[in-house]
Amino acid sequence: MKLRFNSNQKLRVAVIAIAWISILACAAQSPAAQTVAPTNAPQQLSEEPAKKAIKDHAEFGAYSSAVKIKDPSQRATALEEFVQKYPRSVAAAQALKEALSAWQEAGNRDQVVDCAKRLIVVEPANIRAMAIVVALDRAKAAQLDQVDAGLMNEICQFSSNGLNVLTSWQMPAGMTNDQFAALRNSMTVIFNGGAGTCALSQNDIAKARETLAQAVAIDSTDLQSLWQLSIADLETRPVDANGFWYCARAIAIAKRAQNQAAADAAIDYCNKKYTEYHGSPEGWDPILVAAQSQDAPPAGFSKLIVPSANPNAMDTPTQPAENLLPQPATPAADQPAAPASPQH
Repeated sequence: MKLRFNSNQKLRVAVIAIAWISILACAAQSPAAQTVAPTNAPQQLSEEPAKKAIKDHAEFGAYSSAVKIKDPSQRATALEEFVQKYPRSVAAAQALKEALSAWQEAGNRDQVVDCAKRLIVVEPANIRAMAIVVALDRAKAAQLDQVDAGLMNEICQFSSNGLNVLTSWQMPAGMTNDQFAALRNSMTVIFNGGAGTCALSQNDIAKARETLAQAVAIDSTDLQSLWQLSIADLETRPVDANGFWYCARAIAIAKRAQNQAAADAAIDYCNKKYTEYHGSPEGWDPILVAAQSQDAPPAGFSKLIVPSANPNAMDTPTQPAENLLPQPATPAADQPAAPASPQH
């Protein structure tokens, strides 16, 4: 399902809420999108070497040989084969971490996600692996025409689990306070962004707006969350005029990333919505300028936009929350088992 802006057709909220599908898919054209994981996703899982010794000589040889392979794809494959052959090895978790890093190095998105999920089975509270799954699943969802039920289940599960683990996550050894704070913020953005997407799929607009706002408050350059938050604000009734600022900010970020297709799509939508709400385009250009440099809406922003006589009688009618995302083409997959208690 591709986003369309047709002045003669009422846009379904379902289409608009996943407008980042066509917007973010265009981001793949930019150099910054050539890496497997988004720039704010954790890139390395190997926090420290395996400390427990492997006593079996054959097992030790298999592990040592695998980690020495130079080609990242071959190294990752060998490490995963080691785990399959020695599932009870004291080095199993470390081997999966090394494999995950190797798949990232190789640029294989699907293998990164699969390996991260296998690592979570071994270490249920591995917060970095969960963050990688959420970030990459959400990016993949942005390129689909319909919501994939299994993909959405993963986003929902690991976003929720990640936020829970995050509350008690301790600073890893060898990391400075500043590094830990930066990594924690990145994960908070990822998990709240994923929770917002999940909430939209579960008919919970209020929760979506809450979690997306938390993501944007930390990272005002998160295009995906900015866009979804603006849509949630502008398609709710009564309209939350702060959505116009987030929409303008999304335009600014898209242009900064030289993602003109994303900027054009957002411009068309935002201009139309602002004119419908305000009664004219007057005042919109200054908002666009301010959003280029300001990280958050100025105090009292929503009250600065004077609505027309009937601002809620806009072209797009209020839709049930269940229509904020397209319905799954296939039955939803069974939810995975609840995670183990967070590691200390």
